[in-house]
Amino acid sequence: MADPFSVIAGTAGLLDVCFRIFKYLKKTQAGAAKIEDDITALLREIEALIAVNLSIKTVFVTELKPGPEPFAADSARVEVLWRNIGNNLQDCQALVEQLEALVREIIGKDGPKVVGKYDGFKKQMRKQSKNEDFHQVRLQLANHQSALQLLLSALNLSYTRRSQSHTDVSLDQLSGDIQGLGLSLKSQIASLQPVLESAYGNNLRDSINSAAAVASLVSSNKHFHLPQAVRSIFTGRNTLLETLKDSFIAPSSPKHGRTQKRFIIYGLGGSGKTQFCCKFAQDNRDKIAKIGGVEPNERAAKSWLSSLEYPWLLLIDSADSTISIDKYFPEGERGHILVTTRNPAHRVHGTVGSQFWKFEKMERDDANDLLLKAACEPKPWGLSARRSASVIAEALGYLPLALIQAGRAIMNELCTLGSYLEFYERNWRQIRQARGFSDYGGDDTNMNVYSSYEVIYQGLEASERTEAKDAIQLLKTFSFLHCENIRVDFLTKAAINPRLEEKQEKKAILEGDTSGALKTRTWEQILKEMIISAMTAIYKDRSPLVLPAIIRDVEALESFDEDFLKDRLRLALKELTQMSLITHHPQNDSYSIHPLVHSWARKRPQMSTAEQAVWCQAAAATLTRCILLPPLGTTELDEGLRRDLVSHVDHVRKCQEEIRSRIAENQKNRNRFWPISTPRFDRGQALQYAKFSLVYSQCGRWDEAEKLQLVVKDFVCSMLGMEHPAAIAILLALSGTYWSQSRGNEAAELQDQVLKACLSSLGEDHQKTLKVMDTLGVSRCYQGRFKDALPLHEKAIKGMTKTLGADHIDTLVAMDNLGRVHHRYFRYDEARELHTKAVDGMKRVLGPTHLDTLVAIDSLAMTYLELGGDLIVTAHDLMLEVVEQRKKKLGKENPYTLWSICNLARIKNSLGDSDEAEGMMRAALPIAERNLGENHFGPLAGKAQLAQVLVSQKRYHEAEAIFIDVIQRHRYQNGAQDGEHPDRIIAMWYLLQCYQKQDKVEAAIGVCAEISEGLNTLGAHRHPFYQRILDKRKELVALETARVTSATATSAAEPVNS
Repeated sequence: MADPFSVIAGTAGLLDVCFRIFKYLKKTQAGAAKIEDDITALLREIEALIAVNLSIKTVFVTELKPGPEPFAADSARVEVLWRNIGNNLQDCQALVEQLEALVREIIGKDGPKVVGKYDGFKKQMRKQSKNEDFHQVRLQLANHQSALQLLLSALNLSYTRRSQSHTDVSLDQLSGDIQGLGLSLKSQIASLQPVLESAYGNNLRDSINSAAAVASLVSSNKHFHLPQAVRSIFTGRNTLLETLKDSFIAPSSPKHGRTQKRFIIYGLGGSGKTQFCCKFAQDNRDKIAKIGGVEPNERAAKSWLSSLEYPWLLLIDSADSTISIDKYFPEGERGHILVTTRNPAHRVHGTVGSQFWKFEKMERDDANDLLLKAACEPKPWGLSARRSASVIAEALGYLPLALIQAGRAIMNELCTLGSYLEFYERNWRQIRQARGFSDYGGDDTNMNVYSSYEVIYQGLEASERTEAKDAIQLLKTFSFLHCENIRVDFLTKAAINPRLEEKQEKKAILEGDTSGALKTRTWEQILKEMIISAMTAIYKDRSPLVLPAIIRDVEALESFDEDFLKDRLRLALKELTQMSLITHHPQNDSYSIHPLVHSWARKRPQMSTAEQAVWCQAAAATLTRCILLPPLGTTELDEGLRRDLVSHVDHVRKCQEEIRSRIAENQKNRNRFWPISTPRFDRGQALQYAKFSLVYSQCGRWDEAEKLQLVVKDFVCSMLGMEHPAAIAILLALSGTYWSQSRGNEAAELQDQVLKACLSSLGEDHQKTLKVMDTLGVSRCYQGRFKDALPLHEKAIKGMTKTLGADHIDTLVAMDNLGRVHHRYFRYDEARELHTKAVDGMKRVLGPTHLDTLVAIDSLAMTYLELGGDLIVTAHDLMLEVVEQRKKKLGKENPYTLWSICNLARIKNSLGDSDEAEGMMRAALPIAERNLGENHFGPLAGKAQLAQVLVSQKRYHEAEAIFIDVIQRHRYQNGAQDGEHPDRIIAMWYLLQCYQKQDKVEAAIGVCAEISEGLNTLGAHRHPFYQRILDKRKELVALETARVTSATATSAAEPVNS
């Protein structure tokens, strides 16, 4: 026990000071009317402090009397309580003395009685000057008073427990009085803790800690039962545990009133919902507990919980039903309820904090730790183990139960960390092959996870409801798409687009018959067309298209009903979301599937390879129908849809290849004596390949686009001939891919062939002929054959304006292309006029952020750069917008985005921001080389522009080295005639200027000669640039002559030594 003298002395000293100031304040109150209210409040505080002090003295005197021995668990804690009381008493005495000094200073030497108005005014002024000190002392005094009251409550609980004749401290063996005291003390601690812990002084914090230590001796749990034990390897989600604790333990907000505290945890099976709730209950059992031990029926349990005065926690686990769960909540405002469910609709029942959380994936580091713990990997975990764990965790979608199952397989030495994924795939194949045999004895790794999904699936399968059947078909279709960003409009477009394509086809036929643009056909051409039509009819695939019934049924309607389609879709998707098999993302109206659900739905043992092939075809057909080929599908919405399709196209093609390989392997294993037939490539597959290639082209993945387009070209040209519209379309698309791959020669050659075919079959005024003409002009321009490009563009624009109109998108694109030719001829005013018309028209027709509009804005901005002056600032603003829009629409690494970044850097360099320009180019160039190759014209042009920035910084040696590397002729062999690409000639011009700035005149003359030779090769001897080179050569020769003459004269003037 604390020193008796110190406690008695503390109480006596504090009482003496309190009584003294109490009397003084009484006198002051009588004579100072204006500060009467403040003094009255202060009197009440002093009276309360006196009362607490007397209570402490009484308890202490009682403690000195002989009595029962305290519990061993209490003895040390009681000692600490008294020590803290003594410390607080000393602090109180010092504060009261300080308060007394402040009051006397305010009253002054004349005493408490106010003598005249002037004396009252002086007292009031002194009070105002001491207001802050007065407030702080009173606040500290109130804190110490609260601490003393808390310590008294703790002492009261300790001495009441001492009076018990036994030593068991559990709640069901203590009296009701002790139970009430314990709960009261905990309530005091909870309410005072934030105030006292924020106050200055260690004595206050020590008081809370010592009181809490006594309160911990009283358990508030009468019954504690968890749905499942908390695993010893429980890992992660610590922040969520603390957040939920704050929401549940904190007092109810006065603003929202007092209410039953409920929180909903929903999400995928195996995501750790139940374990989390059990962990929370276990960690907080001293504050709230799950109550059990009542009659095993719902009403009895609810009634009992509603009547309890003590904190309780109810876990409602696996409330997956679609039926509302509010009937399971006990009545009243008491208690805490945690609900785990797969059904996100139950989120509405949450009442505290954020009201609900969705559980799906663990954090990456936590997932790695859980896997390594489950695998019993010895610590410390090395870098190799962590890397292997990270790969496995990612493959399993960071799902807790799957990670634990994987860890067990590794722990049981079925595999190692490094070989787990191979074991996983091998095991899946064995399960699929052997599920039908009773003697199957393989390891069912992760089957515990999948079993919960299987139960849901079987429930849907057994239902006769249309939405349940639709849900199953959508789940199967989704399993062959990518698991993220499955947009609802993929499905609606798949139903709508075929009708649009049919209308466009009829329109094209009608226009072809009535336009008069078709060239007069020979009997040979007519016969050929008849043969093609017959072959098309013979080889037409008449089998029903494999699609989800929800799309097929809508197509069967006489008139398309989009609302009917959307309503039916929503009902089916709701079936899947309420079981957390898929997740809805309202911000873009898309859905996602956890990777494990995704894998299970695609590889269920009950799904044969043949069925997989069917649903993979359904997914591919759905994607194919989403995509519109030109002239349709040119809006910004179509562009956005194609961007979001690329990951799904990748995944469905990967699945197609796996299924084809498996089918071939199965056929091979059957040991048949007759040859195995291979699937025939048909019109449907050709259309699918063509549409998928459009997606790849837009995303800058030209190698994949080329592979698909080559297959389609061979099929279409062999079946229909080069003059057929379908052949012309695919050849034109392939030529565009060649151009994007920096294969300008092949692109131009192919376009030349297509143009000849169009002129032969359609005539020179047909829309397709004019489009091909304009496209060939672009290729000729980038080959440096400007004199060939110019008439092609001019003729195309004239024809398009006549047949299509000046505001048609093809006409506007052709204007923009012609503007670039004028730019190459240094006719910047003409270029600006054309680019401006193109930009304005495209903004009206396509919108300001359409990809084609951005191309035209890019061209206009670079023309402004060449015109110079104030237009450079305008060019900067335009190009900045292009960069931002391309990043948003195409991504940061798309080639068009990188090219616009390079152009923006050029403009910044012209504005004097060379350091920023250099940084932008050095960041973009490695990405461009990685994605396009080091000999692609994009990275080569970018390097030349980087060297120009270095020249502006007078870093000539670095710039020279880059120029010499860039102008290597072999790098341009695929892009232009004999490797004389205009970009190479421009880079040589930059090198010439760099040499001149270094006074390397002779080297500059050599480069000048090489440029002249290149221009002659291109047939550009009449180009303005050719004259510029001749003038520069004269200038350089004059400089070199002057240098030689000066050197000779200097040498002659020097004396000769004999």
